[in-house]
Parts: sequence; C-alpha cells; structure tokens
Amino acid sequence: MKRLVKIFLLYTVIGILLTFVGLQIQAAERAPVKVTLLFFNDLHGHLLPFKVKTDKGKIEVGGIARISTLVNKIRYKNNKRGIKTFVVIAGDILQGTPMSSIFKGRPDVECLNVIGVSAMTVGNHEFDFGMENFLKLKKMASFPFLSSNIVWKQTEKRICEPFATFHLADNLSLSIIGVTTKELLTTTDPANVSKVDVLDPIQSVKDIYEKVKGKGPVILLSHSRHQTDRNIAESVPEIMAIIGGHDQILLSPYRRIGNVDVFQAFEKGRYLGRMDLEIDPVSKKADLVSNAYIPVTADINEDPVVDKIVAKYHDRIDKKFKEVIGQSAVFLDAEREKIRYEETNLGNLLTDIMRESSGSQIALLNGGSIRASIDSGPITVEDVFKTLPFDNKVVLIDITGKELFQALSRSVKGKREDEDGGFLHVSGIRFMIRGHSVENVRIEENLTSIDPGKVYRVAVNNFLASGGDGYKIFARKSAKYTGLSLREVFIDIIRKRDIVNPRVERRIVRK
Repeated sequence: MKRLVKIFLLYTVIGILLTFVGLQIQAAERAPVKVTLLFFNDLHGHLLPFKVKTDKGKIEVGGIARISTLVNKIRYKNNKRGIKTFVVIAGDILQGTPMSSIFKGRPDVECLNVIGVSAMTVGNHEFDFGMENFLKLKKMASFPFLSSNIVWKQTEKRICEPFATFHLADNLSLSIIGVTTKELLTTTDPANVSKVDVLDPIQSVKDIYEKVKGKGPVILLSHSRHQTDRNIAESVPEIMAIIGGHDQILLSPYRRIGNVDVFQAFEKGRYLGRMDLEIDPVSKKADLVSNAYIPVTADINEDPVVDKIVAKYHDRIDKKFKEVIGQSAVFLDAEREKIRYEETNLGNLLTDIMRESSGSQIALLNGGSIRASIDSGPITVEDVFKTLPFDNKVVLIDITGKELFQALSRSVKGKREDEDGGFLHVSGIRFMIRGHSVENVRIEENLTSIDPGKVYRVAVNNFLASGGDGYKIFARKSAKYTGLSLREVFIDIIRKRDIVNPRVERRIVRK
C-alpha cells in the first residue's frame, strides 16, 4: 500500500513538473521577440572623421571605425540578452570624398562588410562610377543591395533583390524592402544609367508588400524624398516603419505618418540611428519600444579592424592630397542650403574658371556638383577633391537666348528646403528671380539683354550636357568636349593665382 502511495505521489510530482515545463514553454513561445535595428544613410564616402562648425567652434564628428565600435557594443550586449541586431543603410554610401572617388567605393564596401551590415537600399550615387562598377560593388558586398523599383530596360527585370527576409523565430521573420528615388535618372550621369529604368516607388512597394506580408513586421529602406516616404506611408499603412535617406535630414523626433514611423539619420555618418522593437509572435505585430540617434563623436574609440582598412587606403593618397596648392582669403561657401538656392562666392569662382578656360561667353554649373566648402587659409588638393568629387569635364554647347532663358527657368523652380541640385551658378550673365520666374537676363560685360534669337556659346559640365538634373534642353545639343577637367583646371588656377578672393556680386538676385 505504501509503495502504491509513493508511486502515486511520484507520478503526481512528475505531472506537476511536466505541466510547469509546458506552461514555461508556452510562455516562452508567447513572449515578445526583441529586435534592434541600427541604421544610417548618405555616408557619401566619409570613412574618416571630419570637422564641422558649431556654436562652440569646430568639432570632430563621424568616422566609420567609430560607427563600427558602436555597432559592436550594442550587438555584444544584445547577444547576451538573446536580442537580434540588424544594421541597415538607406543608400548613398558613395561619392563625396577623395578616398571614395579614387577607389570608386571599394574601401566603403570593405568596411561595411566587416561591420556586418544586414542590407542596404540602393541610392542614386551608387551609380556615379558607372554601371560596371556598381555591379562589382554589389558582388563584393556580403550584404544584399535592395531596390524594388530599378529594372533593366530591355527585360524589365529588377537589377537587385527587392527585399530581404530575416528569420526571428518559428513562423516569424523580419522583412526589409528597398526602394530608390526616381531622381536616379537625372542626378547621376545619364550614361551611367542608360540601361535601366526606375518604376513608380509607391506602386513598387505596394507590390512587394503583398508578397511579404503576414510573416512578421515589414520595414522599408527608402532612398527617396521625405515627401515620397510620406506618400508611401499613407498608401501602405501596414508597413511598420520607414528608414529614409536622400534628403539628408535628421528626423528627430521621428515622424508618425498615420500608422507608420518614419526615420532618417542626417548624413555622412554623423549619427547612428537605433530602433528597439518588441514583436508579438502570435499577432506578428511589432511595437517600437525605444529609439535614439546616437552622435558619432571623437570620444568614441575606433574599431581597430575597420580603422586599419581605412588607413590602408588613406595612406595611398595622403602625400598627394596634403599638398598645399594656394590660399583663400575668404571662406569659399558651398553650404548645402546656400549652394543649391542662391549665388555664392565659390559658385562664382568655379563658373568664372569654366568660362575663362574654355573661351565661352557664358558658364553654367549645377549646385549639386559642388559638395564641400573650403575654409579660408591654405587650400590642399584634398580640399578640391572634397569640393568637386565628381570627375566632371568642361563641355561647350551652343544655345539660343530663348533656350538659355528656359534653362534658367528650370534652375529656379525649387524652394530653399528642396535643396535642388539643379540650381545653376553662372558666369557671364546676371538675372533676377521673382518667385519661380526669371527676369531681366543680361550679358554681364555690357548689361545688354539676352537676345532670344541669338546663339551663345556656353560652358557646362558633361553632367549637364548629357541632360542631368532634368536639363534635357542641353542633351539635344551637339557638345564639344574641351578635354578640360573642372577639378584639374580649378587646381591649376589656384596654383597660378596663389591667393583667391571671390565675392558674391549680385549675379543672381532674388526679389
């Protein structure tokens, strides 16, 4: 009898234990799945730290080796707690520094491979060194290049995967869709993208969402205008969040568009964005638990592995690029909010150089081709490459006064907040802007009005000559290539003059 009681008690205890374990398993299965997304956008080749002006003077910011340190620390802490970490990029890793320009993005991708990037959406500047180079970088990357709306013209097949899916738990995954701005076709040399087309971003995202929905949260990596992101959020409200790029703004706090949270982490690796999510494994819906933009500052140690890669490439160009070629008596202004909306002294200097070196009557240069200011004092070769990272050539075209007026009208269509790279700096002419209209276009030499029927010889860069930034009127013209590199001519002029001192001269006046 006692033996039967013992057996009964034993089975009872075992039953209780099994029930407890079962409940624990069920609780674990129902417990929220935690995920961290780290992100940045518009790195533009800024692998090295750089200095920016603040109210407290100049401070050093950025640096891909510091971003790597932040990622490694967060990933290490998350791994100990069973939290998965994903690193994503919202496009434009290329173009903007000598290192990126000379090595055509190879060091950029090498560093991102070491960091362990999960996915990147394709930006417009990924094509700046040509289609062949883009495909090489895509093959070199250990992470997927995503875009749901770039297709080959001939076959209409996508040139990249439209999305990536990451396993989180049984029957639960995270999907990341990529989308690229339609401005790709006008903001890089048209020859680089002649074989591709860009589909409507909203419809493309809608189509891909239908394929990935129901598996878990969906994140959109978008290299588009913020307004496009807002439109997508309204059209596809089931998306959990949009991580944006292209406009190079800091959305802090993030924007809530309907049901969709929209983020963007400024530019050049100055911030590392962070989103912490909790996902219900039953409903598969995600909640944003916390978010932050972590400043990338000089007090962060540099990851030695990534730092070694950067140093390897930097050492190869350091001696040449540190050479002082002359002086500037003033700050040469290419600040983004100015160079893309109003006359600046640097815009004047560059267009004067184009006109004088080519023998043209007029010179026009798009603000988007001028990428960095130069401080007063010594000017180095590196400064010039930062200012003019694109390998633009000076090209001559013949256009009528009427066509010149049409080009200037295109130039002034944007608002300051649009930061329109197609805004033109000029030499040889003066004009006024009233609203979005052009008035009183005159030849600078004698202040006579432009004759609509007369033909003028105009110097532009090869980007504009091929129809870039929407200047189709130039693409229809027979271009005469001078063989002059704008960057090399700029360097030569600084060497010859020794000191440059350009001014704003009211060539472009806004009423």
